[in-house]
Formats: sequence, C-alpha cells, structure tokens
Amino acid sequence: MTPRSPSRRGAGGGGVSAVIPARYGSTRLPGKPLLEAAGKPIIQYVWERASAAESIREVVIATDDERILEAARAFGARAEMTRGECASGTDRVAELAGRGIVESEIIVNVQGDEPEIESSAIDAAARLLLEDESADIGTLVTPLRSLAEYENPNAVKAVVGRDSFALYFSRSPVPYVRGGLGEGDLPAAGLYRHVGLYSYRREALLRLSEAPPSRLESLEKLEQLRALELALRIKVAEVEKAARGIDTREDFEAFARRAEESRPKGG
Repeated sequence: MTPRSPSRRGAGGGGVSAVIPARYGSTRLPGKPLLEAAGKPIIQYVWERASAAESIREVVIATDDERILEAARAFGARAEMTRGECASGTDRVAELAGRGIVESEIIVNVQGDEPEIESSAIDAAARLLLEDESADIGTLVTPLRSLAEYENPNAVKAVVGRDSFALYFSRSPVPYVRGGLGEGDLPAAGLYRHVGLYSYRREALLRLSEAPPSRLESLEKLEQLRALELALRIKVAEVEKAARGIDTREDFEAFARRAEESRPKGG
C-alpha cells in the first residue's frame, strides 16, 4: 500500500480531509503512537492507511506532543500541534477545523490507535456525507456475531432505522429481543456493533465540540449521543468487520507479530 505523495494533498475548502488525533499520554499504554512494529511506529501505519483512501485529499496528524510531531514529520506526514487539554479526539480534530488548519467541508476522524484500519472503511465513512446532503455525521457498523458481544458493555450497540440513520447507541443489549435470542438467531436479527469511525460536516463537528456533554452522553459515556441530542443526523453504513484497536500491551504485541509476519522479505 503506497500513500499518495504530499504534493497531491493540498489544502482548501472542498473535498475530504482525514485527521488522525494522536495523544501521547495513554493511561494504559503511554507513548502508544510511537511504539514500533516491524520498523514503523503505530501512527505511521494509520497515516498510510488514511493516505491510501481514494476519497481523502489530505491527511493531518493532530497531536499534543512534540515527540509525535517530530516522528510524523520524519516519515513525511503533515502534523500539527493541538492544546494538551483536549477532552477527546473529536475535540482535537475540531480544534484544527476551528483554527482553519483543516479547511475541508467534510472531515474524517481516523483513530490513531487502529493501525489495521481498512482504507475502504475510511472511504465508506466519507461517502455517507458525499452522497447524502441531509446527513451531518457519518459512521459505520458491523453485524454482531455472538451473544457475548451483544451483552458486553464494552461493545457499543447501534440501532439503525430503515433509512440508514442512527436511532440510538448503547452499551446495553439493544434492541432488546423479547422472547430470547440464541446464537443461531443473530444473523437474521439485524443487530449491530458500532465502529468508532466518523465523518463530519465542518459545521456539525464544531457544533458538537462546542456543546457541553449531554444527559444521555453522561449516562452511557458515549459522545455520539450528544450528537443525537443536538438533533444532528448520523448516517450509517455497514462494513464486514471492525479494525482491531490497540488499547493494551497485549494488543500491541499481537499486532507487532502480525506486522512482522506480513513484512516483505528483506524489508
């Protein structure tokens, strides 16, 4: 996978930008973006995947740390500093939009700890807004594949209407299946797990970032509920699977093994 050259990713008000928020001070895995696997830091893998997406005209890394800034620029990425006190990755992305550093009308927030994210998933999120002017935000879901996943509060469930707009997100098993649910019933039940990849219209992103945490957001600890309470319309697309994120040392070591196994001979 070869990223497009920086000269083909100009600034400007049109098109789609991808912003990768990268924070150094992870509680569970400090310095996570700079951990190296098969000779490259995690953040470079994410940047390469985002750069390879067909819909993306520029990729910007938004970070709170000079070490990440320097590393990103060393492998050819555009990187910008943000305030250290940003409460979330969304706020970091919104800061670059609010300061005019990222000028595109549509901005995709690509998680900085998902080095195996599919470029096609980034394109799918962008297309939701490119193809539907009524949508304020785009996001992805993937089918739930086990009862354990359905019942796991760490697996966020998405309820989607017939028009492909989100109705609700929850850590609880929703929609509730009255009468019970078996493993064999899952394929026909149409139950979804949320994939935390978002595309935003600039105005919606800034409005979301400027608003205080909402009541439902505070209860479920899910930022996307703030968007729903603000009456922002979230369009949803289904993808086959979600990228595996890196939250712990064990996650990183597993990824490092996969990266080494897929590394070109002599690379």
